[in-house]
Amino acid sequence: MSKYQTIIDKLIESIPEANKNKSSYWRTHLPENSDFLNPYKNFGFSAYTKKSFKDFLYNILTKKIFGNDVFKTETYKAYKNIFDQINRYVDGCTIRHILSFEKLKTLIRPKKICIIGDGKLNGVLGAYLTFPEAKFFSVNLPEVLINDYIILDKTNISLKNSVEVVEGENFKSKEKLTLIQSNKKDYLLNKDIDLFINIASFQEMTITEIEKYFNIIKNNKSKLYCCNREYKKLSGGEELYFDNYPFSDAKKIFWENCPWHQHWYSLRPPFVNKYDGNIKHCLVEFL
Repeated sequence: MSKYQTIIDKLIESIPEANKNKSSYWRTHLPENSDFLNPYKNFGFSAYTKKSFKDFLYNILTKKIFGNDVFKTETYKAYKNIFDQINRYVDGCTIRHILSFEKLKTLIRPKKICIIGDGKLNGVLGAYLTFPEAKFFSVNLPEVLINDYIILDKTNISLKNSVEVVEGENFKSKEKLTLIQSNKKDYLLNKDIDLFINIASFQEMTITEIEKYFNIIKNNKSKLYCCNREYKKLSGGEELYFDNYPFSDAKKIFWENCPWHQHWYSLRPPFVNKYDGNIKHCLVEFL
């Protein structure tokens, strides 16, 4: 059996256990019969926008929301180079990651990075392109990890040849990218991770899950980049408040409304839409 198939099979094995802690958001968007092996389907964790004749319209809307300078950044050019190879358009969700990494690279130089709750490879790819010398961890629901891994395998970047899946508490990480199923998140304790990144996924978890991740971040005495809705109520009634996340006495490096995560576009009027609620972002450090 190929390494590729072995990784997918190991992740599939974890789905029943990981399902026990799914929020109502994920029970709705990622039910048990989901076609998570299809990288082109949208399951509520970003989209894979294929290149098409619509790209010039998307570019106009991108400029309107994010400005023209984003196209000139090194991060945008790096993403686009890879996306062009897999017939993928650099859409609004990817642009938001680009701008986040453009800001982060002016402030920190992490050696170990963990993405909490990626989608369509946007976070892992951005971390790799921005901090290529680092080691990477990605923790998520198994179905999302599978979907991300399938997209990674479509690229020609060397990272795809250095991937592993956590198998147990005493698993020894040897590869460049380690995938961690959400039900095995405690593996991340005591790993000396410099930076955790969470973009628009704490807002989709249960409060209990959020607290577990914060305990892991504090255990590592790490920095956290957090970009999430100021307030969000999930379909099951869970209410999540950015300011109520357990930041405790973390040192604030910056804390503000996120300027590039307030609007989204579509090809239907009014074309530019405001998110249902303010989105904040911050970089904090747990000492």
